[in-house]
Formats: sequence, C-alpha cells, structure tokens
Amino acid sequence: MSEFAENLKKYRKQKNYTQVELAEKLNYGYTAVGNYESGRNEPSFDDLISLSYALDVTPNDLLGFSAMEEDNKLLFSFKSLQPKHQKIILDMIDALQP
Repeated sequence: MSEFAENLKKYRKQKNYTQVELAEKLNYGYTAVGNYESGRNEPSFDDLISLSYALDVTPNDLLGFSAMEEDNKLLFSFKSLQPKHQKIILDMIDALQP
C-alpha cells in the first residue's frame, strides 16, 4: 500500500468518516475513497487538494512529505555540527541500537 493510501486512511479515521461519508462529502462515487485507500487509484491534483481540505490536512501530509521535512531538518541540524560532535552522536546511536 502506498504512503498516500495509508495516510488517507489514517486522516479519514481521525475525522471519524467512513469511506462512503468522505466520498459523499466530496461528491465522489461511493467506491472512490476505498479505491484510493487500497491503491487501485491515485487522485488527480484537484482531487488531492479536495481531499486535503475535507480532512483538514495539507496535501504534503497526505503524500507523506511532512515526515520528510522533519527528516531534512534533523539532517541539516546534524550536518551543521562540528565533526567531533557528529561523531559523538553517531557513537550514541550505535550504542543504543540492539
């Protein structure tokens, strides 16, 4: 299942919508949301925007880019450290991993 499909399902459930309720809210056929969540279909750009408005999230949230933005912030912070501090962090990560 795609990250979009998983995120759509997660945010739909957070709003307590059934697939049919969300589809009706957007004037879609009753199977449209189910097809998105199963990965059978992908939304057009306009449908992605409509879904994000209906669920009160950003298109990036639905596509999974929000997590990537956090990863990029972390990576940028790490790279801005002095090499000796980077090594300390990498050593700590190694020590914490099973």
